Amino acid sequence: MTGNDENLVTVANFQARWEAESAAGLLLGEDIPYLIQSREGAGLGPGPGGSSLLVRPEDAERARQILDDAGAVSGDQA
Repeated sequence: MTGNDENLVTVANFQARWEAESAAGLLLGEDIPYLIQSREGAGLGPGPGGSSLLVRPEDAERARQILDDAGAVSGDQA
């Protein structure tokens, strides 16, 4: 994603980065740019904290709907 990442909003939170990457694939298929913010270790495997999927504010509602329709998030996420 390019531009000002300070204005991004979280649309979903996940326990593991691979879950966020899987959900991000749904957004990619709909041409919604995204950023995965991970609190896992530096590529050394899972660590505490999980990952968040962020999008531009103008894409947030559509992204949430796509993720919800696909069952990619549970009700307590984001």
